[in-house]
Amino acid sequence: MSFKVLVVDDSPFIRRVISDWVSSDPQFEVVGSANNGKEAVARVHELNPDIITMDVEMPVMDGLQALEQIMSEKPTRVLMVSSITSQGATATLRALELGAIDFVTKPQSSNSIKFIGAREEFFEKLRAAVKAQIPSKSARKVIASPPMTSKSDKVVVIASSTGGPRALAALWQSLPKGFPCPILVAQHMPEGFTLSLAKRLDGIGTVPCKEAEHGEVIQPGQAYICPGGKHMTVDSKGVLSLNEEAPLHGVRPAADHLFVSAARAFGSRTLGLVLTGMGRDGADGAVALKAVRGTVFGESSESCTVYGMPRAAMAAGGI
Repeated sequence: MSFKVLVVDDSPFIRRVISDWVSSDPQFEVVGSANNGKEAVARVHELNPDIITMDVEMPVMDGLQALEQIMSEKPTRVLMVSSITSQGATATLRALELGAIDFVTKPQSSNSIKFIGAREEFFEKLRAAVKAQIPSKSARKVIASPPMTSKSDKVVVIASSTGGPRALAALWQSLPKGFPCPILVAQHMPEGFTLSLAKRLDGIGTVPCKEAEHGEVIQPGQAYICPGGKHMTVDSKGVLSLNEEAPLHGVRPAADHLFVSAARAFGSRTLGLVLTGMGRDGADGAVALKAVRGTVFGESSESCTVYGMPRAAMAAGGI
């Protein structure tokens, strides 16, 4: 059995590149293509693909408009193909909130190491997407909490990957104003996209959020997103450190580094959350937190886009 893929992009070069990539793997079959969002919507109804690769910026109807219509009429797994620009990052974050499973950055050249890396990333995300739950038509139920006035000496650390931006947005909508703890987030994302994520969460208006900076001291009621392409740790004085050491579990940032450092720094005063995502990042960190009597929650399989990281943390005994 092969998975049917619809390739949507206004660039003939990108359509050809992605179609050739997909066709090279017997697990997948290109059943059609489209060069704008309007055509993509029609082809989804006609071809019933298992997964769609969707460009963000297109004429006639852009990728966001097409995605919104597809998720309303015929929910399908969608992998966004984004340009590496601040505008592209903002649009991609919106697409993830609308129900896209994940995104890949658009290949820039046919003769470079980056191009080979883009192909590997594409297949990693494509294979993950076919295992992901198709987002439901209805939005996640959000239960808003009343404002808080109490103080706390706890610190919250969060691990998040595939489906994470949507889960984080839902979490942020439920958090009370006056939330008393610092929140540190390791979301698997490339450089350039985490700043847009921080701005989107900050705009929700419950807990202020920013991209973390090396050497800054965490403050109560403020959230910090680890910059893409860097690991983040925290010490007992609340000072954040960023580094570019080797990826862990194939990812950078890795939540395990953040969780383990928080366990050492704050012990039982640490609250961990392991949200949706592929792989096992966060599992060792959850165990480290449990060992110092911290508390770790895992996102439920019912709401996860991919129930990988919480399941691994549960299996390791950290949840």
